[in-house]
Amino acid sequence: MDAAALLAPLDDDQRAVVETLGVPVAVLAGAGTGKTRTLTHRLAYATARGAIDPGATLALTFTTAAADEVRARLEAMGIRGVQSRTFHSACLRQAQFFWPEVYGATLPMVQDRREPLIRQACARLGISASDATIREIDAEISWTKQTNVVPEEYVDLARVDGRNLIHLSLDQVADAIVAYEEAKQVACVIDLDDLLLCTVALLATRSEVVRRVRATYRHFLFDEFQDISPVQARLVELWVGGRNDVCVVGDPAQTIHSFAGSRSIYLEGFADTHTGAVGLELTRNYRSTPEILGAAAQLNAGGRRLQAVRPSGAEVEWCSAPDSLSEAMAIAEWLRWHHGAGLAWEQMAVLARTRAQAEAMRQILADKGIPFAWQRRDDRAPGVRLSTLHAAKGLEWEVVAISGLSENYLPHPLAVTPAQIAEERRLLYVGMTRARSFLRLSWSKLVDGRLVRVSPFLGNS
Repeated sequence: MDAAALLAPLDDDQRAVVETLGVPVAVLAGAGTGKTRTLTHRLAYATARGAIDPGATLALTFTTAAADEVRARLEAMGIRGVQSRTFHSACLRQAQFFWPEVYGATLPMVQDRREPLIRQACARLGISASDATIREIDAEISWTKQTNVVPEEYVDLARVDGRNLIHLSLDQVADAIVAYEEAKQVACVIDLDDLLLCTVALLATRSEVVRRVRATYRHFLFDEFQDISPVQARLVELWVGGRNDVCVVGDPAQTIHSFAGSRSIYLEGFADTHTGAVGLELTRNYRSTPEILGAAAQLNAGGRRLQAVRPSGAEVEWCSAPDSLSEAMAIAEWLRWHHGAGLAWEQMAVLARTRAQAEAMRQILADKGIPFAWQRRDDRAPGVRLSTLHAAKGLEWEVVAISGLSENYLPHPLAVTPAQIAEERRLLYVGMTRARSFLRLSWSKLVDGRLVRVSPFLGNS
């Protein structure tokens, strides 16, 4: 495709991102600002100008669906050969290739779910293996690996990090982590987080491996950079090797995975670690109405305000209910009304802070005969989407209802430090900016037989 034609559909800020080549670039891209379009046009434009070789380009995203979307858009523009992958996919490819060469054996089998081995560890320790307990241990295992914390240091560092647990003590988790690692060794498997660590080890300790990887990839693009972990940041450093052709993109206002070890400092401090880096911004929002952006902006204290491109639309609805059942029933009727007005069920979503809240909403939808599908990152099944706020990141719908906005639910009761409270606020901001045209925020006055107030994030609404 002609280079000039690639610039035509872009706004001034997007065009600046596309045309700034040959130097490290950090792009602060707000919600709904056409980030994917900008990034794919950047790669296509650089190819058309002869500035990059698609076959020597690595573009990393956080989900398989996002990676597939980048690849499909590039192919539609006639660009093939770019390696559009997730961190885990890129690491799997490299580790499987180099592991036999370095260690004389195939890479151990990668276990994509930790639950079976965690249950074995719990049984060995006499810990009740409820689903909630399993999820808690799983999250702590991931945190230790993403932040490179060894089990022996877990208790002290978890305490310093302010990690609060509901079902287990820190000492119990430390024991469970050790038992899990032993069960994993017996099974001769590694988990997805180990995959990142294995790749770091190959690149950091074997000069021939890192030399060959750097000879293969010379141009880099990293999306969702506000949510990378220390281990992922180390991978980026090893892959890039101080070269200039690297572009990172993200939004500090959408940092929502700190509990898993992610840190926005790698995005915000990019210029400090890359000589000659250029900082650019995308602030024109093409997704949401001014009313939705205005409501969301109230949560984004100190953050950049997005400019609405779409015309004015419906007011955001702020709704209280006497109890959780009434709240869910009202949401179901609201969805049915929009469906009757001509919107497909797939254009609607119900979001909540916890999986338990979302599951309860699913039951009400089932009772009302409304088709639904649990939102998984790469799932495209039909029906209203019922998702946690975390799983909704990167997605959008015409109609969004966010339920359960009562105190002790948002912010989550385990969020106690100022940093944790701020992340909960960002989580609601992410949820609100998923909506294109209609947004409903609701809360119950009575939850589990107890009188509660609206979330402090909604003030006196």
